[in-house]
Amino acid sequence: MAVEHRVLQRDDLLRAAKSAGFNAMTERRLEDFRRDGLMPRPVRVGNDGRRPVWIYPPGSDHQLVRLLHWREHTRDTDVLRVVLWIEGIPLALEAVRASASVVMDGLSRELDRLIRTEASRQGLDPADDQDAVVGAVAATMAARRGRNALPRPIRVPAGERETAVAHLLQIFALGTQPDMTEFEAETIEKVLGVSPGRRRRVEDAGPWLTGPASTLAGAADFVSLPRMAEALAGATDAEWEEARSSAAAFFLQLPVFTRAVVAMTGKENLAGLGGYAVLDGDPLMAVLLIGFVLGARRADWSGNVENLTDSLAPWPALVGEMKQVLDMPQHELDHNLAGHAPEIRARTGRIIQALLDGDPVMPVSGASVSGPAVFRS
Repeated sequence: MAVEHRVLQRDDLLRAAKSAGFNAMTERRLEDFRRDGLMPRPVRVGNDGRRPVWIYPPGSDHQLVRLLHWREHTRDTDVLRVVLWIEGIPLALEAVRASASVVMDGLSRELDRLIRTEASRQGLDPADDQDAVVGAVAATMAARRGRNALPRPIRVPAGERETAVAHLLQIFALGTQPDMTEFEAETIEKVLGVSPGRRRRVEDAGPWLTGPASTLAGAADFVSLPRMAEALAGATDAEWEEARSSAAAFFLQLPVFTRAVVAMTGKENLAGLGGYAVLDGDPLMAVLLIGFVLGARRADWSGNVENLTDSLAPWPALVGEMKQVLDMPQHELDHNLAGHAPEIRARTGRIIQALLDGDPVMPVSGASVSGPAVFRS
């Protein structure tokens, strides 16, 4: 059955924004969003007396709410354009491609500035002494503490951590393949927090991290900034559209899956998945993930990407079901849970909190889904 779309005018969009908690939304800001190409322009459809009537395309209210959500994380118009497109917002692909390239070029320039600054400080040549410069940058990053420090999910000796960070910079930032031992590669997995994925399982699934750790060096062929920039520029429009669903799965569904696993097990980094719980908290990751997917396709890793995408396919439906639970009055939720064991009630509470913490993107298609049985009377 076709979904009926009500007519949307400017005031409807402003009400939607304020209903979502964005009380500072104004007509002037909406005009700015239209100018930047982040919101569609209305179409004049007639007059109400002597006053012209302008309407917006269906879904514009949802688009505005999502834009305002991401704008709380960044004011970068180019990043916002890419993340909205990955969410399924109908934006012009040509503009999205241009924005992704601008963002990637900016990251490359920032990296180059960082290396040149460190080289100058050390009295080194950034080209001839690149390894030494990268080592100095890595030493600073590895030792840093506080808000801007690298995460420390697994304890690693300082010297080994420093070497691992240097190798990560060579692989992911510069696109070079360092000569490293298997032990050094295993240390990188510890620094990244993924090493438990070699031995711990989620439910009945086997370990997801297999094969020699040293093959990580080969990832420079498709996940480094230079290779991802090339992939963004060289991919066809059709390849961009094909990569969209995979990037969305990694950016929007994998974090929800990870938070649900944490909530159900009470373990922050079960099977080395903990780091993925925060992917959807930074819209810049949307740009990097589309570059990763396109780069992986160029490096003949498309099968791996598609397998992981398929495994995440059920999660939008689950999130849709959980949305119904989040909307339930507390007394109804308590009533539905009353007949279940304490551990089930506790687990349910953790799952609900995990989804609330992550602000998951809910389906907007209008299709109805029934909630999980544990929540129904």
